[in-house]
Amino acid sequence: MKNFFYKNQVRITVIVAAILIAAAILLAKTDPLPQSAKRIDYTEAPNHVGEYACVSGKIDHVYTSQKGTVFLNFCQDYKTCPFGIVIFGEDAHKFPNPQQYEGKTLEITGLIKAYQGRPEIVLNAPDQIKIPPSPRPASAKEAPPVYAVVEIIDGDTIKVDIGGTIVTVRLIGIDTPEIARPNHPQDDYFGPEAAQYAKQLLENQLVYLIPDPMQSNRDKYDRLLRYVFLEDGTLINAKLIADGYAYNYIYEPFQFMKQFDYLEKQAKEKQLGLWKAKKTKN
Repeated sequence: MKNFFYKNQVRITVIVAAILIAAAILLAKTDPLPQSAKRIDYTEAPNHVGEYACVSGKIDHVYTSQKGTVFLNFCQDYKTCPFGIVIFGEDAHKFPNPQQYEGKTLEITGLIKAYQGRPEIVLNAPDQIKIPPSPRPASAKEAPPVYAVVEIIDGDTIKVDIGGTIVTVRLIGIDTPEIARPNHPQDDYFGPEAAQYAKQLLENQLVYLIPDPMQSNRDKYDRLLRYVFLEDGTLINAKLIADGYAYNYIYEPFQFMKQFDYLEKQAKEKQLGLWKAKKTKN
């Protein structure tokens, strides 16, 4: 009889241990629930990789891949957007009509992770996504300021009107070939093309100017150091690299360095812009 109870006790102990191990494995694979989620705009997401956050922004378009993965994109060009939302195919049934989110402002809650240099949140539960009620009209102080671009100096430097003062702005994290000017008598290779593309993107546009906490406010030439966003959310700094008109500036740290490095490698592999011209020239 003692052996019977002993053997059954051993079996129960083994079963309990197996359950605990399985539970531990399951918990290890599941992101822990956040104690609190900080509310941020999607343009701030790169500063919060590895953190839980409630990220807000207006969805530009929704795309579903052939494998059934759904992407909620905040910008027209997802490659240069600072943040994205992903719903993998196995969870797509939980979100039966993702097209309903197109053109709407959403609040997305979850762990911000970086995939190939770009911050994103992966959705696996419907309660992670919320359409907030229409906000009250914002006061002038609450509205983010936009500034008029008045001149494109070259591919990585522009002039904007800030409160009636014309200010020179140097785009953070990129370096484009120089064009001829008094202190630089000859065009650098692909300099005019880079300047022309920047003009194509920015001429007569209103832009947001976003500082980088890892950078100083101005450079040694007294130019404002800023990320330049169009009103549709396109990050111009990133787009110039992605389309092959600028290099990733690796000599000073900045928050989008990994993302820009990835975009540069993609442009180089696809032989875009100056990379194609370099190959032809060589």
